[in-house]
Amino acid sequence: MLTFRNTAVVYVLLILGLMTYDYSHELSIWYYVVPFVAVSLLVAWGSYFIRSGFFLKAFCDGDKNKSQVAITFDDGPHEQTPLILDVLKKNNAKAAFFCIGKNFRGKEEIVKRIAEEGHLVGNHSFSHSNFFDFFSVKKLLEDVSKTDALILQTIGKKNRLFRPPFGVTTPNISQMVAKNKYLVMGWNVRSYDTSIKDRGKLLHRVLTRMQNGSVILLHDSTPGMDEILQKVLDHAKAKNLNVVSLEEMFAIKAYEPV
Repeated sequence: MLTFRNTAVVYVLLILGLMTYDYSHELSIWYYVVPFVAVSLLVAWGSYFIRSGFFLKAFCDGDKNKSQVAITFDDGPHEQTPLILDVLKKNNAKAAFFCIGKNFRGKEEIVKRIAEEGHLVGNHSFSHSNFFDFFSVKKLLEDVSKTDALILQTIGKKNRLFRPPFGVTTPNISQMVAKNKYLVMGWNVRSYDTSIKDRGKLLHRVLTRMQNGSVILLHDSTPGMDEILQKVLDHAKAKNLNVVSLEEMFAIKAYEPV
């Protein structure tokens, strides 16, 4: 697995090469520029795609030999979350909800219901700031700790699951994850439900990608998510795919003893 440390070494060597380059030398400067650009693109790819495992390990792919899928929701709690819970209850299906701490206020009962009905509550940061990826390790720890405290206060459980905002990983986020001993949860079916407005296209994207071991990323706040979810569950049933929790799919524990 590629690591930040290895990449940093390459960067340093390339930068030193550029700084000490003798322009009178026959060796072209492109021997340094091209690798520098290539490494930069590689780092950008590794940061954006959580499945790459570039900066940290994330649980993204279930066992392709088991007829199981896991459904996850980000950015709640939201006014639509109870409708989603109704659909899950009706279909006897379990899901994971990665919640934003700042959204807890006034919606504590929704979070309690998520836990009471057997679903998982995970940490999706407190702020979900557009600049989250640029926070210092100290600021990251302060941010996520506030959400862990809210989860403990609301459902009485000490959280272990973390999903980074936007799915972006960085060296600082990796350090924060290690300090908090989080289990980082990714996905392998991204719905893009926050940007795809055509419901037919959205469902086609999700349903055609659903297979053994799929971890599906959805959002509480997407308009009509309860109806979208029902279609997803109907398709899973038609394909004989069991909808299971992340705990069952990855044989992990979502909470620590209090």
